[in-house]
Amino acid sequence: MYSALVKIEDSLPWIELKGVFQTRSEAQNAAKEKLSKTKIKIVKMSPRKKTLKMALAASP
Repeated sequence: MYSALVKIEDSLPWIELKGVFQTRSEAQNAAKEKLSKTKIKIVKMSPRKKTLKMALAASP
């Protein structure tokens, strides 16, 4: 019995595909099929805001 796992990026965890396969080649083919049908959407993100540093002055 085999399961198919996919890793997209190092910072993301492994994703297990649904289903259990009898052979390793069946698991590989299922993973390839799922990846070929995957839709990827790139969205526009707002620019990073710089954090403001506050300076505190102690008066004597």
